[in-house]
Order: sequence, then structure tokens, then C-alpha cells
Amino acid sequence: MSFSDRTLGSSRRRSPATSYARARLRLGIACVGTFVVLAASLLATDAPRRLLPESTAWSPTDVGWLLALAGLYVVLSAPFDLVGGRLLESRYGRQSPGRYARAWARGVAVHAAALVGMALVLLVIGRAGGDDLAVAAAAGLALALVAGQERIARTIGGVRRDGARLVSDERAFVGGVLGLPGRDRTVAVAGYDDETAEVQLLRREAMRRGGSRAAGVVLAVSWSVGTSALTLLVLPGSADSVAGLATASLWATLLSFAGLLLLPSLSRQAVLAGDRAALEAGISRAALERALRLLDARQEDEPSRGALVEVVFHPVPALDRRLAALSRPHVDRLPRPWNTARLALYLSWGSLGLLSRAVHCNCGRPALWAILPGD
Repeated sequence: MSFSDRTLGSSRRRSPATSYARARLRLGIACVGTFVVLAASLLATDAPRRLLPESTAWSPTDVGWLLALAGLYVVLSAPFDLVGGRLLESRYGRQSPGRYARAWARGVAVHAAALVGMALVLLVIGRAGGDDLAVAAAAGLALALVAGQERIARTIGGVRRDGARLVSDERAFVGGVLGLPGRDRTVAVAGYDDETAEVQLLRREAMRRGGSRAAGVVLAVSWSVGTSALTLLVLPGSADSVAGLATASLWATLLSFAGLLLLPSLSRQAVLAGDRAALEAGISRAALERALRLLDARQEDEPSRGALVEVVFHPVPALDRRLAALSRPHVDRLPRPWNTARLALYLSWGSLGLLSRAVHCNCGRPALWAILPGD
């Protein structure tokens, strides 16, 4: 039996009353909601400045405070990670990486270290040159995150190379277009049948060459840098103290939440335009439909969903909407900003936002923390 057959067969298996996709959605709502409410509450009570050092002079305890804050973030995230990475995968009979505890520990350690490292960069530059220079440093961090996305995914999530393809034990991992625009490349994922792999390659190449991927990167980087500018120059955050950075991090979390509500609509338009571009690139409609059904089975396993649920929570349209759009004569053409919403989540590391791994598609799944699921 082929991998595709096993995947599609597992999606038809008898499952609990609540679908896998809806269970993950509820988990994401709970996790995001927890951090948003916590961030708002801490800001409303001015907790960072009451509890953390406000000194702008270097102290041996600065690194210790940052490590403690990162550790607290790991502890708060851990219950959601356990549910999303182990319990739901087991309950719904989906593949889960072997030795999950080890994979999770590796992921959270790398992510926490990355956050502490970026906080230290901002702290050093903020103390040396002020918040204006710290915003410029945040822009550099965003570009570095784009440039190093594959390497970070390999470090944080155990993704590995197999020739020209990437390999992951996470079934929802689908690769993507990686690197800075102009130097980017389409990276396929091992484990798909030849037809699906070819559809993925041609479709993503159409997105890359048509300018949609570059437009998505520009918009995501702009959102990330704009977040840092607001938190450091307009809102009460600052990059010259531990308390100031913690305040900026909480504001960045709230702005990331705003991005979750605003950016998906742009991504959905790009997905439909990309499907149309795939047909124009020579992919048959039958092959495209088969590939889209397989990708849906490996990821959300939710071929249809309510319009309100999609508008609020999903940057990738449901399978039935994608298939229906193929029959419409007038569909948006490329370039359209592509994958903006989920790339912006990953780039929120640079502004110290706390929602990048709290959403339903990657909560508890380290392989998807740097390269989130796509279309």
C-alpha cells in the first residue's frame, strides 16, 4: 500500500465525535487565548516594570532574568504542547514522531535559546544606540530568520536533508519556498508520490517566479519590523532594560494576535491564485485535485468548513472552496502576497512575540515551528 493510500485511509478511519481539525482548532484557540489574556493582564497591571529590573546598566543578572522568562514561557506552553503534539495525534490515530519527549525538549530548548539570543541582541544594541537602532536590529533579525529558515527548521524540529528534498517525521510538514527573495528556492518533501511531488514543485515555482512569494515575504517582514517599531518607539516597551523588553514582548504578542485576524485574508487570495497558476503551468486539473486532497488529508483533514471559521482562523481555504474556485472563470491572478500570515508568525520571534507556536496548525509540533504548514 502506498503512502498516499495509507494517509487517505487513515482520514476515513472511525474517529471521535469531534473531528481532528476541530479538536486542533479548539486547542489553538485555548493556547492563543491564554497568552493573549495573560499579555493583556500583565500590561494592564504594569507587571513587567513592577517585577523586573528597569536598570539600563549591565548587570550579571540580566541574562539570568531573560533565561527565567524563557523558562516560564516553556512551562506555560508545555500543557498545550503535550495535547497538540502527543494526545491528539494518538487519539485520532495519526502519525506522531517517535520519542516525542526528546523531540519536544529539543524544540523548546532551541526556541527558548533563540528568543534569549535575540533579546540579548536587542538589549545590547538598545543600550548602546537607543530604541531606534534596536528597531533596525529587529529588521536585521527578521531578514536573518528568512534567510536561515531551513537551517533553523533542521535544528529545532529534526527536519533533515535527503538530496534535494527535506524529510520529517511530522506528516503535516510540506516544505515550501525558502530563502530571501532573489536567492530563494523551492524545496520539496520526501514521502509523496511522484505526481504529487511534481504538482507541488510546479505550483510553488509558479508562486515564486510570479512574485507572490516575494510579495508575501516583504509584507511579513514589514509586519514584523512594524511590530518592533510600535512596541519600542510608540508603545511603552524599550530595548534598554529587561523590564522594557518584557513589556515590548507582551505588546508584540497582542500585535501578533491582530496579525492572526488581519493577514489570513491576503494569504487565502494567494492560494486560489496559485491553484489557477498551477493549471496554467501545465498541471492537469485531475492531478491538481488529487494532490490537494492528499495534502488536506495529511494536514487539517477537513475538506469543508464554515465560512466564519475559515475567515477568522484559516489562511488556507478549505479543500471544497479551492476545488470550486478552479471552475470559476474569474479568479485573482498572481502576484498576490503568499503565505504572509504564517511567515509573519515565524518572524515574530524577532519582535519577541509569544504566539508563533501557539496556533492550531503547529501547537506541540516542533517540526512546524520554523516552517509552518502551507498549501
